Amino acid sequence: MNKRKIYCLHISILISFIVLNILSTYFQTTLFLNRYISPVRRTFQGELTAIMGNFSFLLFIVIITYLIFKKDKNRFKTLMIVSLILNLFIFGSNIYTKYYSTTFTIHSLDLLKNPAEGVSDGLFLESILELFTYYRILIFIPFITILTLYIIYAKETNGTIIKTNIRYIQILISLLSFLLLFVLSTSMYLISLSKNSFNINAISSTNGVQNYGIYPYYVGEFLGVKFDFTTRKSLKVEDDKSLYDSFDEYNKNKDEYKNFIDSNIYSKNLLLKDSVIKENELLNLNGNDSLNGIFKNKNLMLIHLESLNYFLFDIPEIRENFTFLNKLLEESFVFDNYYTNVGMGVTSDAELSVLTGIYPNGYSTFYWDYEKGNYNFQSLPKLLNERNYFTKAYHADHPIFYNREKAYKDLIGFNKPYYSIKDFANSDGYNNISDYLKYRSKGVLYNDLLIKSPWPSEFELMDVVYNDISNINNNYMTYPLFLTQHTPFLFNPYDDFEINELKNYAKLKPLTKRYINYSKYIDDLIKSVLFNPINNESRIDDNTVYIFYSDHGSQINNGDLSLLYDEDLSVLNERLLLQKTIAFIYAPSNKINSETNLNKGLIKGSQQRVRSHIDLYRTIVDLYDLNDNVDYYFGVNGLSKEPSFVIDGRVQDLIIDNINNYNTPFITSLRNYNLLYPKESFNNQTYIMSKIVRFKKLNDLYLIDDSVHKQLNLLYKNN
Repeated sequence: MNKRKIYCLHISILISFIVLNILSTYFQTTLFLNRYISPVRRTFQGELTAIMGNFSFLLFIVIITYLIFKKDKNRFKTLMIVSLILNLFIFGSNIYTKYYSTTFTIHSLDLLKNPAEGVSDGLFLESILELFTYYRILIFIPFITILTLYIIYAKETNGTIIKTNIRYIQILISLLSFLLLFVLSTSMYLISLSKNSFNINAISSTNGVQNYGIYPYYVGEFLGVKFDFTTRKSLKVEDDKSLYDSFDEYNKNKDEYKNFIDSNIYSKNLLLKDSVIKENELLNLNGNDSLNGIFKNKNLMLIHLESLNYFLFDIPEIRENFTFLNKLLEESFVFDNYYTNVGMGVTSDAELSVLTGIYPNGYSTFYWDYEKGNYNFQSLPKLLNERNYFTKAYHADHPIFYNREKAYKDLIGFNKPYYSIKDFANSDGYNNISDYLKYRSKGVLYNDLLIKSPWPSEFELMDVVYNDISNINNNYMTYPLFLTQHTPFLFNPYDDFEINELKNYAKLKPLTKRYINYSKYIDDLIKSVLFNPINNESRIDDNTVYIFYSDHGSQINNGDLSLLYDEDLSVLNERLLLQKTIAFIYAPSNKINSETNLNKGLIKGSQQRVRSHIDLYRTIVDLYDLNDNVDYYFGVNGLSKEPSFVIDGRVQDLIIDNINNYNTPFITSLRNYNLLYPKESFNNQTYIMSKIVRFKKLNDLYLIDDSVHKQLNLLYKNN
């Protein structure tokens, strides 16, 4: 037995544990090693703080291990197992950023409450493939290295038990070193937070793992340490006047208000001359050519489309497969720069914004959070309920998913029970959802089309909607939510359909191929909203307005967009395209276009300005003349010429109108506002950014503190 070699192995294992597990964190925190992450601005102090923070945590693990275990062999086993756990955690964090584009936070654990049928198997397979297709196996270098050293050590000692004695002075020095590094790194991190005016709760986890260290940050989170930045005190809104004034500065439900992007004056009352729609002889305008209330007393069918990126329509070979949708868009008012603002609540965040006009906080799911407080938001269903509308939501997923069954009733205020997969199961004679899922997984025929999916198709969903409509006499708002095109895009009944004429089709990842090959099926599903898929009879009602929007994009952030566009896209340009979704308004008249076989649209044209979910809320409120019942809203009218902005809830990208060229918006970042695409400065950038950050923080406060929400409502009623 070579004692010197054994000593060297001992030291090598200790060094490997600390050094390699520090280096492993960069597979999570750097864009170079993790293409899915959107890091905050990197600084020397931040890098140094993170190294010290991670080092202090790993040193503490070593100290505890050596105090508990006396045999070196057991110590090394422990360090090896701890390394495996840490490496698995970083790998899991990588996968999390792949699908959510941001860093894991304890608030995200609400996602585990959602049933995962139809998604989990595909996501697990994609995650395993990441180990090799994207070299994620390198994350496990610390474990592999220590395992290798341990095997050599075991062979060298040949069963001999070795106990390296640790002296008290060594323990004392180690503990003091740990305390010094921990206190120093924590102090440096807190000081950096106090100096950064752009701190937003949604980026606290990204900022923490990058500038404090993955290990100390998550230990703090799991111990209940609050890393939130937004409080009434920090925003200086502790009295009634400052609270009212702060929110009212952004309120657009006024006869006149100033837009801080272009400094022009706008109004809640939109005139035709101030809009971007084409004049239409079929449109019956209100007095003074006002567009407000042009849809008053009409029915509303608000259709929520799943994961429909606008780039599908940029690429001719893909767009040509949307045969029906292309015709429909000709008769519609189309938002050409519509961007998602969802956060960790993903689909439910889109719902929240469209139905209430409120931004999500970005780091949790408000459909779950609202139960912790006492919230009474204004919403489209509530406003229409006051006008005796029938209001109901339809979705083919579990009623517990995103807590919809409760949230739709208590928070959003639909006056009819939510129709979910439980109702589909009951209507098909199944008493429990589990048996119903087994039945559906074998394949269900719809009009001779075999659909193998854990969810009923939108064909079936729309049949339910129209059955309800046929049995009511009053006006209605129906809210069918599409689900079929959900990542990882596994349930396409047209599985033999491929768009292989694309130049780089063979180079695309399987996930991307599955996504673009959904186009024909999605087109047929959208058609089923307006035409019966069984007999092709029109379902179009000229007293109904059909508003379509997509909740978010496909999250295909794997480099395939460059292949689809056949050009090398920058990271920011790619993020801009991934956040761009589809939205349009189809308001049919009673006249038929013989070329499209569709009712001619009352409003047509396109909006080149930036718009998002909260703008769609305000647009519906204005067009249905509901704003007298609304105290405040923050979005802009979708038909106006007013410039706007969108904050991506997850990574805090900012997309904002270029007032010199509305069709080419800027994308920058609230995490690092030196980033900008296109690479040209926009006027008053620092001022505008500060105004937007202030708005975001106020919005977060509104969702965090229910007393703010209640007090603000009271203040508006008294002013």
